[in-house]
Amino acid sequence: MPPESRRKLLSSGNYRWMGLTGLGLVGMSLIFPVVAEESWPTEEDFFMDLPVALTATRLEQPLIEAPASVTVIDRDWIQNSQARDIHELLRMVPGFVVGSTSGGRPIVTYHGFAEQFVRQLQVLVDGRSLYTSINGGVQWGALDLTPDDIERIEVIRGPNAAAYGSNSFFAIINILTRHSAETQGHQVSTRLGSNGVRDLRWRYGGSTEQSSYRVAIQHKEDDGFPDKYDQRHIDTFSARSDWNPQPGIGITTQLGLGQTRKGTDRVRNRLPSREFTRDLGHFHLQVQNTRDPDTTHRLQYYFQFHDLQDGFTALNNNGQPYRTNRNSRAQRHDLELESSHRISPDSRIVYGGSARLDRSASSYYFHGRGWIDNDLYRAFGHMEWSPTSQWLINLGGMYEYNDITGDNLMPRGAVIYMPHPEHSLRFVASRAVRTPSLAEEEIRMVDLTADGQPTDRTVSRGGLKPEVIHSLELGYHLQFAEGQLKADVKLFQNELRDLIQMPYGLFYGLENEGEFRNVGGLTLQGIETQWNYRPTHRLRLLAGFALLDTTQVATEARPQADSIPGHTFNLGLMFKPDNAWTLTMEYYHYGSIDWLDDPGAPPTDAGDGFLDLNLSRTLGSHASATLSVKDALASGFDSRLDGPVLRGNHRTTEAYLSLSLNF
Repeated sequence: MPPESRRKLLSSGNYRWMGLTGLGLVGMSLIFPVVAEESWPTEEDFFMDLPVALTATRLEQPLIEAPASVTVIDRDWIQNSQARDIHELLRMVPGFVVGSTSGGRPIVTYHGFAEQFVRQLQVLVDGRSLYTSINGGVQWGALDLTPDDIERIEVIRGPNAAAYGSNSFFAIINILTRHSAETQGHQVSTRLGSNGVRDLRWRYGGSTEQSSYRVAIQHKEDDGFPDKYDQRHIDTFSARSDWNPQPGIGITTQLGLGQTRKGTDRVRNRLPSREFTRDLGHFHLQVQNTRDPDTTHRLQYYFQFHDLQDGFTALNNNGQPYRTNRNSRAQRHDLELESSHRISPDSRIVYGGSARLDRSASSYYFHGRGWIDNDLYRAFGHMEWSPTSQWLINLGGMYEYNDITGDNLMPRGAVIYMPHPEHSLRFVASRAVRTPSLAEEEIRMVDLTADGQPTDRTVSRGGLKPEVIHSLELGYHLQFAEGQLKADVKLFQNELRDLIQMPYGLFYGLENEGEFRNVGGLTLQGIETQWNYRPTHRLRLLAGFALLDTTQVATEARPQADSIPGHTFNLGLMFKPDNAWTLTMEYYHYGSIDWLDDPGAPPTDAGDGFLDLNLSRTLGSHASATLSVKDALASGFDSRLDGPVLRGNHRTTEAYLSLSLNF
């Protein structure tokens, strides 16, 4: 959208946000009715371990009835995997590629399109989107969460824009944090080991008659990959409170602040090794009314910001030094109202709407233009209907308007057949879009010519179309031995259109010109399966496999096709020989990938694979210790080989000792 039109929309945006205040007041009137005498929720209501999915349709559903392929990483696995960072847990999800870009920053992608800004995933924390407005993607290395904060992670492996809007393109990762009543008392934990690993965290949880709360402070640091300038230091503060002012009324407030200081390695001779700083923060409020067991109302508001300070001295094409920076700022306000109802014994509905304001500013990306804004409005609805005990029909969709691409409609339909209570066959058809980020749509840059003079450089002419995916899925979910063995298999075909290409070569000085543009599409198909087996209460096995293939690839979309691995494979084991000891093993492998943001470099893969080993022991009722060996098969590189632009990420085996004390 032209800047003039955007300013007009901004001037009218005040009236829109006044309207949103009215929407919020209406929502509060729904959430706070007159309260009658009734019993308070029990501890079981908060902590029951239900085999359900919450993310597929915004309705609580048994996994066997979900109209999607769902992977749930539960609290048991999260606690015993000893993952240092959240993204490491996703290696146990079929189809996922987890690696590191330059500077050791984590990359998480599903079915390829591997680059440092993975824009085709939606990542939520308790309903708050982590998708950054300026570049897209998620800053995994700067989160103010740790695995200890998480109750479960639900991954919808497939498009789900019908429930969560644009950018829910390839998959959704919904991180659900622990209720503060579960984390009472003091906890001090530390981790020390090779490669400069030095972590320390303090957490405290308390309660009153009607509420509970927790606060946590954390410091993490390490030296990154060997022989590279990519060390990191992370400091975070987080807080959560859960308050029940009336029976059936819940108010959850979350606050997070963090700063990451990160080194990044040299890019050819023009950009030196340097250190940059990210400041992040958020405020998140949720109000929920569950007084009526057949009706739920939920009101959510959050604000978050992301500031990058990245100033350094570089060389122009003539070898002359000049001072530059890649500083940026991004902000988001989001307000959402949702209601769900059981309208008959055989049918349920959920519906709602939301509005969002994204703002970004950067002298590097948007030279001389100040703040750039994008308003977004959504309306969504979903119906679940069971005409017989064996059939289940799901119909839903999302209407979305945003300033960049205008109107978008994202529908989904699914039919589920259950010939037996432990077996289900599903057919799902859906459409999703991926809206260009503000940088893709609006970027204008300044560079220096050979004689050292500044010159404007247009990298995007605007008017980009959204990326579009049409997806068909045939899936089979099964359970055996009273739930001891659970499995899911799916066949899928995704038609991708209007893919957006980023001119990485231009950013690295390998090309004289280039710009963001839509480059056609391709068809991605494959088979994917996951298995979860608990033969005894002391042994658990996880396995996942994906086999992927591309056809009908447009010539200009060949880089995207080459970034899709032919396969991914994961295997996990958890063994508890007695109540004191726990052994976990995680193995992970992916096929050959040409990274989109590493022009000219040869393709890479996982080599012999990644193997992590952990041995834990409880020390009484209040302490535990763990010895971890990470990347035990280390050889070659992690994601990045030595190429004409970037140096490779040389893998090494690391070990560290973790201690935790509760009192």
